[in-house]
Amino acid sequence: MRAHDAAENDAEDAQDAGSGAPPDSPAGPADAAGCGPPAEPPPEPGPAGGAPPPGAEQEDGRAGDPDPEELASSHYRVFQDRARQATWWAMARRMPALVGRALALGWRAGPGDLAATAVFGLGMGAATAWALVATNAVLEEVFAAVPTADRVQAALPSLALLAAALVARGACGALAGRAQARLEPRVVLAAERRFNKAVTEVEVAAFDDSDFNDRVFRGYATGCDQRGNLVRTSVDALTGLLGIAAAAGVLGSMHPVLLPLILVAMLPQWWGSAAAARLRYRLTLRLTRVMRRKFMLQNLMIDRRTAAELRSYTMGPRLRAEFDRFADRELEARLRLATRMALIQVTGGALGGIATGVVFAALGLLLVQGVIPLAAAGAAVVAVRVAQGALGTVLVSVNQVYEAGLYVADLEELEETARARTPRRGLAPAPQGFARIRVQDVTFTYPRGADDDGDDAPGPALAGVDLELPRGRTVALVGENGSGKSTLAKLLSGLYAPDTGRVCWDGTDLARVDPEDLRARIAVIAQDHTHWPMTARQNVVMSGPEGEPERLARAAGAAHADTVVADLPRGWETLLDKRFARGHEPSGGQWQRLAAARGFHRGDDGAAVPLLIADEPTSALDARAEHRFFTSLHAHAGRTGATVVLITHRLASVRMADVIVVLERGRVVAQGSHGELMERGGVYRELWELQARAYRDDAAGAGRAG
Repeated sequence: MRAHDAAENDAEDAQDAGSGAPPDSPAGPADAAGCGPPAEPPPEPGPAGGAPPPGAEQEDGRAGDPDPEELASSHYRVFQDRARQATWWAMARRMPALVGRALALGWRAGPGDLAATAVFGLGMGAATAWALVATNAVLEEVFAAVPTADRVQAALPSLALLAAALVARGACGALAGRAQARLEPRVVLAAERRFNKAVTEVEVAAFDDSDFNDRVFRGYATGCDQRGNLVRTSVDALTGLLGIAAAAGVLGSMHPVLLPLILVAMLPQWWGSAAAARLRYRLTLRLTRVMRRKFMLQNLMIDRRTAAELRSYTMGPRLRAEFDRFADRELEARLRLATRMALIQVTGGALGGIATGVVFAALGLLLVQGVIPLAAAGAAVVAVRVAQGALGTVLVSVNQVYEAGLYVADLEELEETARARTPRRGLAPAPQGFARIRVQDVTFTYPRGADDDGDDAPGPALAGVDLELPRGRTVALVGENGSGKSTLAKLLSGLYAPDTGRVCWDGTDLARVDPEDLRARIAVIAQDHTHWPMTARQNVVMSGPEGEPERLARAAGAAHADTVVADLPRGWETLLDKRFARGHEPSGGQWQRLAAARGFHRGDDGAAVPLLIADEPTSALDARAEHRFFTSLHAHAGRTGATVVLITHRLASVRMADVIVVLERGRVVAQGSHGELMERGGVYRELWELQARAYRDDAAGAGRAG
């Protein structure tokens, strides 16, 4: 199930309370070094998600339910209004546009298959009309007088034509089905490629927005498949309409009064199908977040990465209880839907039976009054039954087209949102390098969610930060949790843009350069690095050149990952994911060495990558490995001439940094060398002495024990 698979990409759901846009405040003052006028402010995130305003109706929660904000649907009222517009007339108005959209999607994905589907669909309609005309001819021969062997023999040519028409109709149906079966997966694949492009190019800040995450979940769980459904059901609807047109043409040629009978047979089916589609769509909208949380919890129960801790802390009952809470809410909603759907089916079936009775009663009355002959009445019965079958196909397809159109529109809104939140293209290329980086009066606030240290962010993560980073130096960012170190690193790496102020490479404002080109010139060793389910080589090389074994060897040696690779069963070609056959799972420290090698590999050419950022790169390493890493880091800076930005809580490792920047509550409170900061006192000296005292106490205790 695609929605279940979507949980693989939904590892973090703690920000469901919604998101807010940063204040639209002007940029800081101009830079004396010639950084230029302020850049265009970044587009604000979409409207906040979260619970509806007080007093708003919440169909997916009950009074007294725990965590009502978790269960509230993003954009709930907007979607509710849209679903309420799904009336018959709304469907009729939107149908041409939806069918046109479906044909455009089909033409872009597979023009040959779409053309074949259309040609053979027309053939089916023509064969249906041919068969009905032949049926009328057969009945005229048989019932023109008392049936005799001669009358039956006279009807044989018409019977042959009828058989040929039915064979032609079956052949056209099979060929149209083949073309349609080839077309639908092409459309789905094209939709998935567009979806992948949209979500991988959007700015990182979009994933701090709960509403955007909801749209991504719906797009992945249903939107891409629904584009294929839209094409398929549109073709089915058009094919059914051709069948109706054929039946109507035959009935109209017999007598115009027979045409209204088709409308009488259609209305009950139309009502039932439209009502059912609206109910299903409303349910999906209401349950989006409930399903996200449910699938996330289930994924935690089956994921190998959580299996050990789940059992260590006996979390199974807790997770199952949480799963049951959301599953019960979903089940209750689906059971209510089943009851309402049953009522709709019963009502629709009863009305359909009445309509069929009215049709046959009308035919009988026309026959008794001599308005139509017996043969025409018999042919009309066949035509009405053919039309009813075609109408059933059309009505189901039309409602499915409308329903699929709602999901496709939702997916297209996601793509529009992604485009609005994708960094602009066509900007100037990033500078090849810099003499210094200047951070000027930078303020940054996360959308409502989590800050870089995982706690709620009530205010700016950075406020009025001014800083200079010279080329070829090692700059250490120091501070307590929540001080803004990782946030500043994200701005320096081009992952986030400041709300106000500027980050400049010499005189170039980075907001004015191509972001992908900029990030290609920056190497990042992240604290929360990804364990990519790829080979060891691919985990290190990533998007860099693969045909440079010497560069790979230098990177692995600098990170001391070469010893990790030497112990792998297949060396560099070992798949690093034990969930797959012949896969291997490195330890936490081994993963961290591979992640470090990834950064060294990109930063191997200092001329092309003048900035390397290492955010807590040794948190999983032992003391010996940590010392070797920092030695390699400084050697890398000296060899390549790159600027190294280092974030670590282990202050003994920052003594050799050229510049130490101390942050507190999002502000720079001090900077200088280790000696200067120790003489000055303040936060840095306090933190240093706390760690040093712990080492001294340990050493004293060991001496007394000896």
